[in-house]
Amino acid sequence: MKDNLKNEKDMFVGKMKEKAGNITGDNELELKGKMQAMKGNIGSSLEEMKEDAMEITNDLIDKVRDKKKRP
Repeated sequence: MKDNLKNEKDMFVGKMKEKAGNITGDNELELKGKMQAMKGNIGSSLEEMKEDAMEITNDLIDKVRDKKKRP
């Protein structure tokens, strides 16, 4: 949960920096904003992959347990 909030914050703040840099003509701020937003997007994707992997692992463990319980 904490990681999800951090990723969302990075995406939001990054987009705001990017827009501010674009409006003011500050290429460095715009680039920093793009990079921060990208960091948030990558982090969110990794969190989703981690959750999917845990779900698949739990399902597999449940299937193995069920097979052991059957005669």
